[in-house]
Amino acid sequence: MQRSLWLGSGAAALVFAAAAIYGLRGTPEPRQLLPPAPQIAATPAPAPAGVAKPPTAAAAPNRTPSFDIVKIDPDGQAVIAGRAAPGDRVRVLDGDKPIGEVTADQRGEWVLVPAAPMPSGDRRLALEAARPNGADPVRSQDVVGLSVPAPAAGDKGGAVAVLLPEDAGKPAQALQLPQPAPGAGPLRLDTADYDGTDKLVLSGHAEPGARLNLYAGNQPLGTATANAAGKWSLATPRPATAGGFELRLDQLAADGSVVRRIAAPFEPPAEPALGESGSYVVKRGNSLWWIARRMYGQGPRYTAIYSANRDLIRDPDLIYPGQVFKLPKS
Repeated sequence: MQRSLWLGSGAAALVFAAAAIYGLRGTPEPRQLLPPAPQIAATPAPAPAGVAKPPTAAAAPNRTPSFDIVKIDPDGQAVIAGRAAPGDRVRVLDGDKPIGEVTADQRGEWVLVPAAPMPSGDRRLALEAARPNGADPVRSQDVVGLSVPAPAAGDKGGAVAVLLPEDAGKPAQALQLPQPAPGAGPLRLDTADYDGTDKLVLSGHAEPGARLNLYAGNQPLGTATANAAGKWSLATPRPATAGGFELRLDQLAADGSVVRRIAAPFEPPAEPALGESGSYVVKRGNSLWWIARRMYGQGPRYTAIYSANRDLIRDPDLIYPGQVFKLPKS
């Protein structure tokens, strides 16, 4: 699914190979790596004489690896951190290419600093965790859309890293955005995306406790309240507007008057349409992940499209406008 990130008032779009995001300048707070809650051991009751104790089965830890932090400095040096089952060997993948491995500690936390700087361009990061006992590796459910700008003289710019949940009803989470412009206020729209149920999912930052009214042009979308960390989100029915529109956020005072206002253009990607024979013509900005998420409701099902069109697709991350793919019914 295509994702485009709009920076500030008019910079060019950065296209990810995963889904559609539009954001304003701002730096989100990373999720903290918190240790698990302490476990309190209960004292078992003594078993009756002559009765063997049943074996005690330890609770299976959550094996699915996940991202917490993705940070890229101006020189391309990355710091990537997250969680997995304790002792898992975690590989960070750029598409299907490993860029580093690390072992999760006893708390299930891991931190990787790749040896080589991240090259400029747009890419999708995923995780794969292998258990010490040799069980089959487990892939992360979510991916990170990453865009690293090309180095320019005197331009420190900033990379963009966005966590793309597999659950299309959850808002994308900005892990890194360019630094805000001087004088930028606390009210921000970080992400906007259509989910698989035809809803518009928005998220951003504001002052803790701030009340917000949101609009598509002059059409009300709903209200949101920032939590104690200053984060807010809203899922609302898709606006009855053809083409693109302006997203507007109004922060309200206690008397209902507007104390802050920001706006950003939103241009949704074209929806895929099946041909008469169950085929699909690739449009500019499409990816297999985007097509699968729109047609099947699940991004990982892009593998079904890939398998059905191996004669046309050499690399799952490289598809081209005008290609005609067969879309399996299931």
